[in-house]
Amino acid sequence: MAKYGVILKLSYKGKAIEEADVPIIVNSIDLEEVLQTLEEDMEIQIELEDFASQNYGELEFDAWKPIKIFQFTLTEDGDIDEDNEPNVVWEV
Repeated sequence: MAKYGVILKLSYKGKAIEEADVPIIVNSIDLEEVLQTLEEDMEIQIELEDFASQNYGELEFDAWKPIKIFQFTLTEDGDIDEDNEPNVVWEV
C-alpha cells in the first residue's frame, strides 16, 4: 500500500473558493484507486469539513476536486520518509 498526498480545491455552487486548498493523505494501491476513493469515500467529506472548520471558520462548500496528487516515499516501517520529497504523480 502506498501513501498519496492530495491537495483538494473546495468550491461552492460551481465557483472555486480561492483560499480553500485542503491537503489530505490517502492510502491506496495506485493513482487510479486514489481517484476512485476521492469520488466514492464519504469519510473524505468529514475530513474536509473538519479541516475547513478549523482553518477557515464557517466556510460553506458543496464540492471538491483534486488539483495535485503526489506520492510519498515510505520507510521500511511504512511511515512517510520525511527526508525525501514526494513525487508529483498528477496535476491539473
